[in-house]
Amino acid sequence: MKGLNLKILSVGFLISILVAISAFPTSDGVPSGITDPTTSSVEANGCYCHNEDTTASVNIELTLPENFTAGGAYMLTLNISGGPNDDVRGENYGGFFIKATHGVLEPLENDTSVQKPFGETHLTHSTEGNDYREWNFSWTAPEKDDVIVTFTTYGNTVNGADGNANDYWNSGSFDLMGVNAVAVSIDGHDELTTPQKMIYAFTIIAVTLGVVVIGNRMVTNEQSFEDVLKDYWKSIYPWLTTTDHKYIGILYICTGFLWFFVAGILGLMIRWQLFEPRLDGEFLTYEEYNSTFTMHGTTMIFMAAMPIIFGFANYLVPLQIGARDLAFPRLNALSYWLLPTGGLVVYMGYFTGGAGDVGWTGYTPYASGESATVPGTDFWVAGQIMLGASSTLTAINFLTTILRMRAPGVTLMRMPLFTWSIFVTVFLLLLSIPVFTVALILLMADRTFGTLYFNVEAGADPILWQHLFWYFGHPEVYIVILPAFGVLSEIISTFSRRPIFGYTSMVYAMATIGIISFVVYGHHMFTSGADPLFRFIVMLTTMLVAVPTGIKIFNWLATMTGGSVILKTPMVFALGTIITFTIGGITGIILASIPLDIAFHDTYFVVAHFHYVLVGGTLFSFLGGVYYWFPKMTGKMMDETIGLIHFAFSFIFFNAAFYPMHNVGIAGMPRRYATYDASLTELNQFISVAAFIFGFAQLIFVYNVIYSYKNGKKAGDNPWNGWSLEWATTSPPPHNSFKEIPTLKLAEEVEKQ
Repeated sequence: MKGLNLKILSVGFLISILVAISAFPTSDGVPSGITDPTTSSVEANGCYCHNEDTTASVNIELTLPENFTAGGAYMLTLNISGGPNDDVRGENYGGFFIKATHGVLEPLENDTSVQKPFGETHLTHSTEGNDYREWNFSWTAPEKDDVIVTFTTYGNTVNGADGNANDYWNSGSFDLMGVNAVAVSIDGHDELTTPQKMIYAFTIIAVTLGVVVIGNRMVTNEQSFEDVLKDYWKSIYPWLTTTDHKYIGILYICTGFLWFFVAGILGLMIRWQLFEPRLDGEFLTYEEYNSTFTMHGTTMIFMAAMPIIFGFANYLVPLQIGARDLAFPRLNALSYWLLPTGGLVVYMGYFTGGAGDVGWTGYTPYASGESATVPGTDFWVAGQIMLGASSTLTAINFLTTILRMRAPGVTLMRMPLFTWSIFVTVFLLLLSIPVFTVALILLMADRTFGTLYFNVEAGADPILWQHLFWYFGHPEVYIVILPAFGVLSEIISTFSRRPIFGYTSMVYAMATIGIISFVVYGHHMFTSGADPLFRFIVMLTTMLVAVPTGIKIFNWLATMTGGSVILKTPMVFALGTIITFTIGGITGIILASIPLDIAFHDTYFVVAHFHYVLVGGTLFSFLGGVYYWFPKMTGKMMDETIGLIHFAFSFIFFNAAFYPMHNVGIAGMPRRYATYDASLTELNQFISVAAFIFGFAQLIFVYNVIYSYKNGKKAGDNPWNGWSLEWATTSPPPHNSFKEIPTLKLAEEVEKQ
């Protein structure tokens, strides 16, 4: 009790001292400014001589650059408004105090309104400056630009009369990042951007589901936690160490679809941002939006579409040519594991201050300059190099396998069209990916070592990166669409109950598309000041692509016309793919026209075009491929009713979401912008709602896969009566795919025997 009384007395004595101090004016209130030795008092208590507490009526604004470079010199402006006599200047009008954690503050030359007290590091107003509420001064940045500088300010607005009565003050803290700094909050914890919050939220959900699954098994099977983990490890270990092309194929497919859903979430974030014209930070900040569409495009192309293609190729190509495995099984495993590793590296930017914000094209000099988010862009470049290495090694493996490991009788012109599509694709990969990889290495050198490959001020070509990127970037479109053509050919032939019409012309058409793809990339650069003759040639060759593509569509239609079409889920997806891809192809011809491309360049018309090609073409085709080859991979049939529901929702709402984008593009809405003109609000809201329904429709597909894997009807070795060799083995195939290497014989050869 005695101790308690002593504490009470001590607190009361302290309060009495504070009240007494606040009742008397102190030296921080004099017109000559806040000078030694009052600095510590101000930092601890503020301008309490002008009022005991701060007031929000006093507004402090400090004009700072976006970021700073090491040793740079900057002029800063401090403005204080609000409080008494806000609109009438007089004597003793206002005052300030400012201090920086790094760098040197100095008054401007010949400016007597700001002073730097002798021996102090802060700035304050002078006697003359006491009659102002806005002051200018200089700040020299520290020699390191990997720090965050905090400017602490105190400002008062006074009435110049009645002593300290009716005077007000406020304080403010302002952070300025160096170009190589990582954003942290005041309390030292990492700031969570909106994308980071979503990543952490999904991580928590995943961990929670894992705990529920493990806990349920512990209770149901009466196992210990260690026993459950051992059982799961026995199931997981073979997948981590496998070199079997079928296992690796499934890993590729699952990884690709996982990244597809991640990219889909980012796409829905974009559509929510564009649900209405939003100000900076109302949902995403403009910087977060830049990172979001960058990661959306990068993930969809490099981490979703290509892995899904490689997955089907891994699983099917050896089976279709009668090989036991790929030529280099261990290289195949390395190629796969580079994929998730590179993807995680790309996403590391989210945890280090901001993901890459340079678009999936990474245009320089923006990507090589200081304005790009440094940690995120560096991780983006490094991850892309790893993904490029994965694709290059995969291409070498498939090229060798197809040329050297075909079973007897499987000549090049007897290969299934899906294998032919992969054969052409790997040539495109080998001729384009290394160019992009070299460009990425040069970009990394510019950003890391200060080289000048893309520095325009040092004499570099301002569009060098565009040439290097699009030499890869446009063949990349065909890298993801040609295998889709192969899938369509297999499905349409099987469900039309006849061989594909014009097999030879289909092969030549794919080869022609592959060749032309390297001479049309310039249509992405019609607005870059290219030579008129170059633009004209590119326009003609771009339109020429329509010829072999049209041949393929004609042959598919001819196959169905001469056959007996069975409308199962794979076939329905194939028909939907033909429709959507045709729309995308027509808009591509429109964009091939120089005047129309200039008009629609970088508008949402372009966004609509490539989504019709890549989603309506590639994704729909491979969704049909999952329904088609799922029985071969698992030995189970997918549910037909659920599959048709999945197609209906996907097809309807895909078109509802992306077809109106042509309209907003024609209206002039630019792509990559985080907001837009209010006159386009209703149409954008319609697009966003349709996009969300399309996104949630893919959950039907996930449910069907899980449900069918557990409860699906058993599939025979050839449930579709397919034509190619993968249907000649069991479902699923054994470890070495075939009990013995098959020999492909034509009907005429069989009759002779």
